[in-house]
Amino acid sequence: MIVFRKDQTIFRKDVEYRVGRPLNEDEVQLEAVVTGEISNHKTFNLLTEYTEGTLLTATERRHELLSGRPVRRKPARMDNMSSAAKVETRRRIDYLVRLEHKGSFGKTREELRKDLFEISVIRKEQRAPHESTVYRWRRRYLEAQRDIRAVFCRFDKQGGKNGGRLQPEVEGILTEKIEKIVLGKKRWSAEEVHNAVFLAIQHVNTLRVETEWLPVPGLRTVQRRIAGLYAFELAVARFGEKEAERRFANHLGARSVSRILELVEMDHSPLDILVTDVNRVVIGRPTITVLLDRMSRRCLGYHLSLAGHGVPAVFAAIRHALLPKTYLSKRYADLNLEWNCYGWPETILMDNGSEFHSEAVADALRNIGISVEFAESRNPNDKPHVERFLKTLNYSFIHRLPGTTLAKVHERIGFKAEAEACLTLDEVDRMLHVWLCTTYHVRKHSGLDERTPLAVWDESARAWPPQLKANAKDLDVEFSQFATSALQHYGIDLNTFVYVSTRLLAMRRMLPEHPTITVKWPSDDAGHVQVWDPIEQEYFRVPNKDDDYDGLTVEQAKAAKKAKANGEPSDQRTMASGAQVVYDMVDDALADKKLKNRRKGARLANMTSKDSREEGPAACDSEAAEEDEAEVPEESTPPDAGSFDDIQVDLPEPHEVN
Repeated sequence: MIVFRKDQTIFRKDVEYRVGRPLNEDEVQLEAVVTGEISNHKTFNLLTEYTEGTLLTATERRHELLSGRPVRRKPARMDNMSSAAKVETRRRIDYLVRLEHKGSFGKTREELRKDLFEISVIRKEQRAPHESTVYRWRRRYLEAQRDIRAVFCRFDKQGGKNGGRLQPEVEGILTEKIEKIVLGKKRWSAEEVHNAVFLAIQHVNTLRVETEWLPVPGLRTVQRRIAGLYAFELAVARFGEKEAERRFANHLGARSVSRILELVEMDHSPLDILVTDVNRVVIGRPTITVLLDRMSRRCLGYHLSLAGHGVPAVFAAIRHALLPKTYLSKRYADLNLEWNCYGWPETILMDNGSEFHSEAVADALRNIGISVEFAESRNPNDKPHVERFLKTLNYSFIHRLPGTTLAKVHERIGFKAEAEACLTLDEVDRMLHVWLCTTYHVRKHSGLDERTPLAVWDESARAWPPQLKANAKDLDVEFSQFATSALQHYGIDLNTFVYVSTRLLAMRRMLPEHPTITVKWPSDDAGHVQVWDPIEQEYFRVPNKDDDYDGLTVEQAKAAKKAKANGEPSDQRTMASGAQVVYDMVDDALADKKLKNRRKGARLANMTSKDSREEGPAACDSEAAEEDEAEVPEESTPPDAGSFDDIQVDLPEPHEVN
């Protein structure tokens, strides 16, 4: 059986061939259109290629006429037609099918006219199509080798749709003004373009006789031309190329993972709320650093800080994520919270902030067996889940608390966040624990097929249980700033302080002359450093020579040292301990009338959520609180605006989130 007809065009592996004369029923001759090479092929082999998809027919040539004259337009499609064109197409096909069944095309014109009238009555039409029209439909159908698409209605192509009717000179002026105004400015209007076109044409017409004047296109024509511009080009003109690339980026979905802790996303953002000190005076806006498991969308840990979002905040958040949250049973014993979310992630995907790119962070994570990756610059969709979590945190929780600043400036109408602020950082931290454990982790998530983050975590943890690969004390050493320092006869000079111990001086005797040693110094304690012993292959503790700065952060210790150095010999501040100097400076800053200075005081005080998580006596044990109140005299009670339990705040109701 002959399948391929003569002069038919086919494509084999993107090479165009023309079918020659058939050799026999099982073999066909092909001629390469470009090279003219002639080859013989088995029909069965060509049909196999067609089934596998490597041989394609040229659909645009399937409407060739018997005379060999190709149709200059591609066949229409039903899904691209208007409603009127679809109705007319179905009507034509119905008439042809009914007439074919009646055998009307072998009859005379009078008989065909009667059959058309009968069909119009059945179709409840007032007027039947003329027999000449029907003959024309059938001729197209037969010339297209009985392809029904030849009779498709082309109402939508009438009138030169989407084609310009302007003169070439007018077309050029219009295009030039659109490129200059619309694609060359940040702001524009169609009226501005129309006026520019009008003036340009009027100038051209002054050089022409009246009979050759160019017509001015209407405003609606200009609006249609602008509406037909590419959206990407408009975005480039208005926002710049980088922003346009971001808006029209290919969002193919985030990298998929198969288990918990395979990939953890990390980022930080300011919270939309102002917090106060214990005296209910606004001291600043906290920043949260979050780690989110991509598989379960569960929050592994976070860190709240009024002291900035530098390297110490990054270390504190990672430490909180890695270790079990055992402090909940003591710190928040009255809330009965469960947050069994911990363990060593395989990879942490970080933002591109300088604190994340610091060598101290990257080397510390690698030392404890965690790989580090960085998201694509200026592309929040590379770590979309933590970005979405931060938005959910602010919109679903923080915006419902007193003192919220909301997300947009124009939304702050009718209230002042500073006047309504009444929550301290510890109280916000406590409420955030409640929201995470009782709302976010246990509500259905559309991105998890309507399962909860807790359920997904527990299910994956059965096959891939979280692991603990280092002790808490080892983490404290690793999560410190890295430095190299010369070892002198008096110890180590670092951060304007001197650190010395008997073991350090003994190690100096066993090292080469003028040794340089590796030091890990914690940002939150200037009272000691950790020094690497190349002989024993371990870190050991070396205290600060001046014990006045024990327990102070490096920033606090430097400020206290500077204040004591600048004071008079008879000044009480010169004689006070470093801690007392810092307390006095913090109290002075927090009592200042300017919020800017109070923020500096909160930073100097190093107000973070890390201190509230230290394991100790329960913070909200009502019986212990009553006993303490009974023992402490009333006049010795520090001024306070009330306990956290007295603050009435409605937590957001659970709801689904993308």
